[in-house]
Amino acid sequence: MGCFGCFALEADYGDEDVKPSKPDDSSGADARRKVAPDVANGYAHSFTFKDLLVATGYFNEANFIGEGGFGKVYKGKINGQMVAVKQLCQDGVQGRNEFLVEVLMLTVLNHPNLVSLVGFCAQGDERLLVYEYMPFGSLESQLFDVPLGKKPLDWNTRVRIAVGVAEGLSYLHNVADPPVIYRDMKAANILLGEDFSPKLSDFGLAKVGPVGDRTHVSTRVMGTYGYCAPDYVVSGKLTMKSDIYSFGVLLLELITGRRIYDASRPKPEQSLLTWSRPFLHDKRKFYRLADPALLGCYPSSALNQLVVISIMCLQDQPHVRPIIADVVIGPPTTWPKPSDVGGAQEKGAAPGRALEAPREFTLAELRAATRGFKPEMVLGEGGFGRVYKGWVHERTLNPAKSSTGIIVAVKKLNPESVQGLQEWQSEVNFLGRLSHPNLVRLLGYCGEDRELLLVYEFMIKGSLENHLFRRGTTEPLPWGTRLKIAIGAARGLAFLHSSEKQVIYRDFKASNILLDSDFTAKLSDFGLAKNGPSAGRSHVTTRIIGTYGYAAPEYVATGHLYVKSDVYGFGVVLLELLTGLRAHDPNRPSHQQNLVEWARPFLSGRGKLTSLMDQRLGGQYPQKAALQAARLANKCLAGDPRSRPSMADVVDALEGIDAQQVPAGAKGHRDLPPRPAARRSPYHDSSRPR
Repeated sequence: MGCFGCFALEADYGDEDVKPSKPDDSSGADARRKVAPDVANGYAHSFTFKDLLVATGYFNEANFIGEGGFGKVYKGKINGQMVAVKQLCQDGVQGRNEFLVEVLMLTVLNHPNLVSLVGFCAQGDERLLVYEYMPFGSLESQLFDVPLGKKPLDWNTRVRIAVGVAEGLSYLHNVADPPVIYRDMKAANILLGEDFSPKLSDFGLAKVGPVGDRTHVSTRVMGTYGYCAPDYVVSGKLTMKSDIYSFGVLLLELITGRRIYDASRPKPEQSLLTWSRPFLHDKRKFYRLADPALLGCYPSSALNQLVVISIMCLQDQPHVRPIIADVVIGPPTTWPKPSDVGGAQEKGAAPGRALEAPREFTLAELRAATRGFKPEMVLGEGGFGRVYKGWVHERTLNPAKSSTGIIVAVKKLNPESVQGLQEWQSEVNFLGRLSHPNLVRLLGYCGEDRELLLVYEFMIKGSLENHLFRRGTTEPLPWGTRLKIAIGAARGLAFLHSSEKQVIYRDFKASNILLDSDFTAKLSDFGLAKNGPSAGRSHVTTRIIGTYGYAAPEYVATGHLYVKSDVYGFGVVLLELLTGLRAHDPNRPSHQQNLVEWARPFLSGRGKLTSLMDQRLGGQYPQKAALQAARLANKCLAGDPRSRPSMADVVDALEGIDAQQVPAGAKGHRDLPPRPAARRSPYHDSSRPR
């Protein structure tokens, strides 16, 4: 997209008339010939006032559509095309500057969820804008004060509108260059086309977003009462997160069918935010927010999800609100074909297997598989909730008796966990479309009766964390097994980074690496995973969550998440494999509590490395291989993400280390598995800071 500063209108805001794109006497039939705007090339059509008089039947009241702060809007027809003509009140509050901003923005911006500008008129004192015609009017007119006999918007339509609005906002924030802050998100500005597809309109208040190191733009406070973010109202500092707050208000309106402020209601209910607050703070009361006009016709899990997203967007502190790219609305309804999975493969990333769509289980099926979620079936517990052992038929995945079925792990959301709902959605979305020998397999999911569950293949050896750090319960992992685990985990991470839709794992740690019967490593827990940066961008910006000790320093300091942020996390785990020590352990002496800070000086030399290696190995490891692995870890832990290797290069390096110590024709250290681990949850999640 071109720079706004390079675009100029053919207009003079003095007393002279604007030069039209054709001779000044063109009107009527000429006007019909003139409608062919080339928006993609930064061109909007310049109409004369007479053209638009004819198109609207001289602004006939029969063609009147609506009225706002800008002025009146009329429908008209030009060259057989229905259009909407917005006429600026000459004494209106919104003035010429906003007219100019609207033309500039909608001429340069182009997306299916932004209204299209057909043209404009700036002749004398007249200021008019010509848009594509939207047959269903505004969301405001369809959502509020629905007359008797008219069918209200159903749940699926409301969700489609929310998704479309989010996509339009994502385009403004993430694709437009420079980014654009909409600043006037509200139901009246969401127009509805065929099939109720939403389009953002009215860009008169839009602002070019901050660039470079700036975090905000300072401007006078403008917008609509109730939709404006409190931090913007107080300080005048406008950020992308100001739009996120307004989006949260819009979501709440879609859920409840109530206006953000309605003076016709009883006083305690006039402010939507005040009325809804008691329900937003208690997940068990989310259902009371639902618009009565829906008559209960909505999936409870989908309602809960939209409520949670609105809660996140409506946070008072802007840095706590998600970026629009973090907003995921609606469970997946279609799954990719096997040929769609994986995309282009980067060197070092093993090909993914054919993908089978995860099954949608009923709650009754999972209750039967886990024997009613009995306490004795609990495998472990974490921030998400509890993990239960279950039995299903191997082929059908129907509930089975223990003697005839296979074991699965059923992860059940804690009803009090608000964040868990977002992570459940992320897990289903990512593991539903990704498949690889080094990713744990998602067998299915369930979202029913306010319950959210995930069903995985059962990993009999548990987590890497259990084997490395649970002293006295397992035999120490020998060198060959540690190297095998490192290679498997690296291959899984390389696959994520090289898939068609690049994925940043964001939570690489020992407790998330699960081990099968042969100690093959599989990455699990995709609740924090993120889609990688779009073309031309080096990073995505997001709120900082993850596990202390594993998170890359640039991400902790700035919230900028790079693909190479995962490489840092891998370097930490590789260091744990070498030393047998946790990334962070408050029980160690103060100067040794942070493993990376303490260990990095030992990684460069052979003599120093001996004192760093896990003493439980008893010196039974190839010193050259250990030194090469330590130097690789050191590269992964570089402070500058650009200095870290790619995961494909990491895979190559580890496989090279493995090949050096294996005689020709031998299988290397992979035939030396330790004694099976003591029984412990493979999904045990040590408390992870959020």
